[in-house]
Amino acid sequence: MSTNGVMKRVQSENKFFRPGKKAPAWPRLTEYLASTNCVPGFPSVLLADHVPCKEEFAHLVADDLLSGQAKRPFIIALHNADPGSMDDCWSLLGHGISDIIQWEEEDELIDFLKSFYLRHQSLLEILGSPLVKDNLIGESSRWTRFLSEVIEATMFSQASLLLIGQSGTGKELLSRLIHTLDKREDKKKLIIVDCTTIVPELSGSELFGHERGSYTNAVSSREGAVALANGGTLFLDEIGELPLNLQAELLRVLQEGTYKKVGSNAWQKTSFRLVCATNKDLRSLIAEGKFRQDLYFRVADCEFAVPSLDQRKEDIPLLVHTFLGKLFTVEQCPKVDKLVMDYLVRRDYPGNVRELKQLVQRIALKHVSHNKITIGEVPVNDRALLNAADRPTDEPDSIKVLIRHALQAGEDWWNLKTRISETAIQVALDLEGNNKQKAAERLGVDVRTVQQYVRRKG
Repeated sequence: MSTNGVMKRVQSENKFFRPGKKAPAWPRLTEYLASTNCVPGFPSVLLADHVPCKEEFAHLVADDLLSGQAKRPFIIALHNADPGSMDDCWSLLGHGISDIIQWEEEDELIDFLKSFYLRHQSLLEILGSPLVKDNLIGESSRWTRFLSEVIEATMFSQASLLLIGQSGTGKELLSRLIHTLDKREDKKKLIIVDCTTIVPELSGSELFGHERGSYTNAVSSREGAVALANGGTLFLDEIGELPLNLQAELLRVLQEGTYKKVGSNAWQKTSFRLVCATNKDLRSLIAEGKFRQDLYFRVADCEFAVPSLDQRKEDIPLLVHTFLGKLFTVEQCPKVDKLVMDYLVRRDYPGNVRELKQLVQRIALKHVSHNKITIGEVPVNDRALLNAADRPTDEPDSIKVLIRHALQAGEDWWNLKTRISETAIQVALDLEGNNKQKAAERLGVDVRTVQQYVRRKG
């Protein structure tokens, strides 16, 4: 079975059919793919009559990964085919495939590709906007993939969103982004409630308001959060701390859209978008009887795990430079010595981005007027963590160590495989004195693979 050029875009080179089975001509589809060949961000499309197994797929995409096309979305389009085993489909999605679609008519596939491209471009525009880049800082694959999923759920639905993540990961900033991007007409305010600060005796008043005289010191009536959020967005931070009695009352609001103020017999209406955040495992709390399961399913239409800073360490240099840029003028903003940056990247951050920001502020306080931050400007109390940052690993396999660090930094399979492949080619070239043919033989690949790498690297 020949697979040469399978990933190329047109001239029937993007077809993958079983031996002996000829693919139809599909003139309109071929013309459409040709017209989108140079459109940035338009997906690569593999036309096929079956789902490639993992081995077939790895062979098919080898050249594509090395030629830099992995940044494009990738779609397998099955023509009149049974998609095969579910395991193969899910496995391919886990290896970088954006979608697998079955189709019969050309216009059906063309319409799908148009819709996919427009959705993908709209997400890219938001990700590249100052609203995101200036507030939710980071360019790692893990962070951008996470933001893309949150933005998609925000812009194309009115679903309740649940953000699960450690303290300091930016959950409140995310709630503000969600509210800003919400497309509702006549959208009202964002109301934020920190469930950890609710006083048990006044908890009903905080959420639902109260009437004058409803309890001691209630000298005037008050609107609660669910009323203030009417027509807007209600953000419940650390919802796992909400008392059980209030969970039942909140559930009624979400189910019926009605509530009573404390001390009132009158039902009032409200409607809002709900965003919740927690640093706890709500499913474990449900098992312990501390959180209502029915409420969980109401608040978690879409659930997202907010990456910790340890899971996206490659974003640390950008975060550091951004924080410094807010502490100094453009002319006075210092660079960071490599030793200091290495320390900042390797250090652990239980407090996540918030802790990194505070550390940068402490370093900036000690900085004297010159153009570089040096190791002597790391505060003494923070230097004790240098040992933790420099601690040796117990893992004897160096390749496993590198992969572990890459995964912890947010690399996915797609990017990781590209980097490993390119590194292997470069090492082979070094060993063979830049002889492409011998390097290819050492690697066991076609010489064109090595040639493509060399051309791309210049």
